[in-house]
Amino acid sequence: MDKIKAVVNDPAKLQEELKKAFEKMDADKKGYISHEVLKAALIEQAKALGLPKPEKEPTEEEKAAARKIADPDGSGKITFENFLKLMEAGIKKAKEMGKI
Repeated sequence: MDKIKAVVNDPAKLQEELKKAFEKMDADKKGYISHEVLKAALIEQAKALGLPKPEKEPTEEEKAAARKIADPDGSGKITFENFLKLMEAGIKKAKEMGKI
């Protein structure tokens, strides 16, 4: 968990790590990823980091809010910029909840 804290508390390092993660998900190098790719990657990464499962499933409202950040135009395409916004929002929430 200390490594995660070090990364999320260093904006330059965080952006670098998120860029690497996005590029890995964007295997076909189109410049965007789908909602399905994002979901699968987040689940895989959480398992790899040994993070516990969420205490509860996100509500429909929480899912809609995340989709609005990740895909504001509803195109089904998540760009790096919107992926970054989504991850930053998630990190902010996790910090507020004392998770990181």
